[in-house]
Amino acid sequence: MFRSAPDVAANKDRLADTWESARSTLAPHLSAARDAVAPYVDQASARVSPVLDEARSRVLPAVETARDRLGPTVDTARTRLREDVVPTVTAAVETARENSAPARAEAKERAAAALLALQGKQRKVRRWPTALICLAAGAAAGLAAGVLTRNRQAPPPPTPFPTPTPTAREQGSATPAPGPGSAGTG
Repeated sequence: MFRSAPDVAANKDRLADTWESARSTLAPHLSAARDAVAPYVDQASARVSPVLDEARSRVLPAVETARDRLGPTVDTARTRLREDVVPTVTAAVETARENSAPARAEAKERAAAALLALQGKQRKVRRWPTALICLAAGAAAGLAAGVLTRNRQAPPPPTPFPTPTPTAREQGSATPAPGPGSAGTG
């Protein structure tokens, strides 16, 4: 729930006032408790410090001996880790990343589809680019087939123009018509 700026400022001021009143109320009690506990803390540190010094003096030589013995082993392990293990693990991680790329892409696509389904929307599918590519590929294939076929075949001989054949009407009037000045019927 979002609050407005005046609400936040008012709550901040109220919290500051509460903090100050709690601090002023608890300050005398805390100082009294500190004064009451101080002798017990001093007495405990006086009793424990010799024990800690003795334990330190006994453990320190064992730690130094262990460090001297384990130093070369730790160095060898560190070197082997840097030279053998780290490159192998790095290569395995890279291989896993490359091999999982299709699965990650599928998961991303499915997640987007699920989100759209939850929102009640549908994914827009554009089919015209695929149709346009198929149409262009078909045109290119037809053009290539035409070019290859044309180069293999000899050009066809030119067809002569057909001569008109006289029709029946034209054949019946093939007799010469009487010309001017000839004896005709009439």
